[in-house]
Amino acid sequence: MNAIPERYTLAAKQLATFSHLLYQKGFADANGGNLSVKTDEDIIITTPTLESKGSLEYGDMVITDINGKHLYGLKSASSELFSHLAVYRTNPKARAVIHSHPPYVCSYAYTKSTPLIETSPETLIWTGEICDIPFIMPGSPELAKKMEKECINRQVILLRNHGLITWGENLRDAWWRTEVFEHHCKICHLISTRGDIPVKLDEEGIKRLIKLRDDLLKKKHNG
Repeated sequence: MNAIPERYTLAAKQLATFSHLLYQKGFADANGGNLSVKTDEDIIITTPTLESKGSLEYGDMVITDINGKHLYGLKSASSELFSHLAVYRTNPKARAVIHSHPPYVCSYAYTKSTPLIETSPETLIWTGEICDIPFIMPGSPELAKKMEKECINRQVILLRNHGLITWGENLRDAWWRTEVFEHHCKICHLISTRGDIPVKLDEEGIKRLIKLRDDLLKKKHNG
C-alpha cells in the first residue's frame, strides 16, 4: 500500500474536516459513519474502515477507482464503500457522499414511521423526496444494487434499521443535507412528544418551494 499522492491532499483534508464535524455533532459513534468524494477522473477518496471519525487525519484516507479497487493509502477503504459507489454510478452530479447515524434520524429509521417533510420550507428545499430503503445488510452488494435502483436524483437516503446517506455536488452540500434532515427529525420528534400533529404546507406553497429549489439548482449549474 502506498501513501496518497500529493494531488489528492486538498480533498483528503476536506474529508478529515467533515469527518471531525460528523463526530463532534454526535452523528457517528465509535468507528461508525463514512465519507467520500469523487474527482473528475472518477477517482474516489474515502475514509478508512474501523477508524473513529473524530481523530482521522488526511493521510489516513484511501484512494480507489470507481469500482472500488485500492490504488493508494496505508489503510483499507470503508466496508460500506460499495454504497457510495452505487450513488456515484447512479447520479452523475454526485461528487460527495456522507453516511452517518444521527440519533433523531435513527429514531425514525429504527421504526416504520417517516417524518413529514412538507412542513418546513428549508427541509423541502434541501432534502427533496426521501429515498426509503428497507434493511439490507450494510456494505453488501445487495444493498448497493437496491440503492442503484432507488436513489436516482434522490439525495437523502433513509436506511431502515441502519442510518442515513446523503449526497451532493460537494461535501458542504452533502453535509447540509445531513444536518437539515437531522434537525427536521428532531423537530418532528418534539412535536410527537407533545402529543401534537405537524401541519403540512398547502399545495400551492409546496409547488412554489419546489420551483424555487429547481430555480436555485439551475442558477447554480449555470454559474
